[in-house]
Amino acid sequence: MRIGLDLRMLGGGSGISRYIFELSQKILEMDKKNEYVLFFRRADESADYKKFNRKIVITGIPHYSVAEQLRLPRVLNKENLDLVHFPHFNVPIFYRKPFIVTIHDLTHSKFPGRKKSHFFHRLAYNFVLSNAIKSAKKIIAVSNGTKNEIQEVFGNVDDKTVTIYEGANDSFRMMDKQEAFDQIANRFGISKPFILYVGVWRRYKNLPMLARAFSRMIDKGLDLQLVLAGEPDPFYPEIKQQILSVNHSDHIVCPGRVSDSDMQALYNAATLFVLPSLSEGFGLTALEAASCGVPIVSSDIPTLREILGQGAEYFDPNNLENMTDVLENLLKNEKRLEELANLGLSRSKHFNWKMAAQETINLYGSVVG
Repeated sequence: MRIGLDLRMLGGGSGISRYIFELSQKILEMDKKNEYVLFFRRADESADYKKFNRKIVITGIPHYSVAEQLRLPRVLNKENLDLVHFPHFNVPIFYRKPFIVTIHDLTHSKFPGRKKSHFFHRLAYNFVLSNAIKSAKKIIAVSNGTKNEIQEVFGNVDDKTVTIYEGANDSFRMMDKQEAFDQIANRFGISKPFILYVGVWRRYKNLPMLARAFSRMIDKGLDLQLVLAGEPDPFYPEIKQQILSVNHSDHIVCPGRVSDSDMQALYNAATLFVLPSLSEGFGLTALEAASCGVPIVSSDIPTLREILGQGAEYFDPNNLENMTDVLENLLKNEKRLEELANLGLSRSKHFNWKMAAQETINLYGSVVG
């Protein structure tokens, strides 16, 4: 079977980019039976894939572009593919051959924000997403929560939707806590025990609420910092403004995008990892933190309950009092923090990229035997 992998979204630093890299690397490493053609936007993005000796096609076609819709089908058709795996919803509407699509979440449907606020952009998003779901031979959902959302919105696709969980890279593992702290302290201006968030800065991530809860804890005498790793989204400048306008904003550290090696140290050095999102498709950063033995506290939403199970403490993401109380009580309870760290570490072992890759390879075979 000749399979095309659309890898054009690599390198952006997003969770989707991480998903594409980890899954495709494992698939190519494990699958010696099928033939693969790899499609990249730029030549430099293909460097980590040359070791696999697979055909590489440099398209020059950005994602979310007119060229993606009009030119990409021709590029794909030249390769006589039996199947294409699109790892995101942005499938060309004119591509008519068999394909599988991964749907990570329906966040843009629930929280359109400014990126999808323009009528044309929202219309295009809905049309492309709907076409991808209805035309796909199989749909990969990264959690049952996402699978249920797809079914609720689109209906009649449950029989072709398969949940395949993500995993954490093996590099995210426990290390000596003091060694980890020493590695990142001076570089990022961290001098105290800290609460850590990792991810994009968008409305549904609920960061201003977290900043307010943190400020209240400082008011109550807790001596710590809040580290918000990840790059602010230029579409939402008000989020950074709201975060830095709270009392005690001088206790908030914003290191921006962090390298993988520093990220492992940052996770390990944290006193507590928090994911305050209003919506998530999977919650990969929480799983990475759990793999490093960090206690997790998160929003009480279905997907995060599904992934984290008993390996996290939960709060109502819409209730400032509850968020503050849960965080404060945890930070004052060393025994519970240690228990959560052990439970989260145990839970993280249920998810790995090797298993995800094998399930995905099996799915390819079920579509084109």
